Amino acid sequence: MDTNEDSLDGVHASGDSAGLLRVSFDGVRRIQEIHFRRRRKIARKKAHDRRVARRLLDREGRRERHRVRQRLHRVSKGLVRFATEARAAIVLEELTLHGAGGRSRRMNRRLSSWPRREIHRQIEYKAALEGVPVIKVNPAWTSKTCPVCGARRRDRVGKVFVRLLCDWEMDRQINAGLNILKTALASNEALARAVRFQPGALRRDVVSPLYDLSALPTGAREEPSGVESQTGVIPSPEP
Repeated sequence: MDTNEDSLDGVHASGDSAGLLRVSFDGVRRIQEIHFRRRRKIARKKAHDRRVARRLLDREGRRERHRVRQRLHRVSKGLVRFATEARAAIVLEELTLHGAGGRSRRMNRRLSSWPRREIHRQIEYKAALEGVPVIKVNPAWTSKTCPVCGARRRDRVGKVFVRLLCDWEMDRQINAGLNILKTALASNEALARAVRFQPGALRRDVVSPLYDLSALPTGAREEPSGVESQTGVIPSPEP
């Protein structure tokens, strides 16, 4: 699975069969944006009183962490349950971020709030409790490599990875998930014996959600988003 801002993207392979998968983070990014705007508004309104501002900002931070972790627990629980029922191993990236890299302040804020470590931590400890193996691989070049021929693109890749010589076109995030699985198979002999993976067979496959998040128990009540329209009416959740 390739870890992205809004989802885990990859492929489920068993024997000779395989399918493209996407596991949504259940609106975590939107929640972070909402609470960021709230904190910024509080900081401006209470700039004259640091004590009150600190208390309100701390409370807002706790609310955000609780809402994000609740959703990540649902995602990680569903993924581990799926792996347990399928008697499968979970392959993740060994993610590290180094420095700003010339990125904008907005991008640095998004990357710093990206819950990659938390979702990996939850998956790993829940997988350990259920006896599900977790394999970590190097994520280098996964989104810029063609899984069919192995060629690497040195230029910038957009949302879709295209390799004309191989007639290969795939969502960049799913493409990275395919390469992550190929790396795991190349480095794990037992896994390679159980799975015969042919990326070309997935050329025109449709990406499917791993499970329906709405069918899972929430374990906590939902909070209002805090985003109101100009008419003062809170919009209903999107289906």
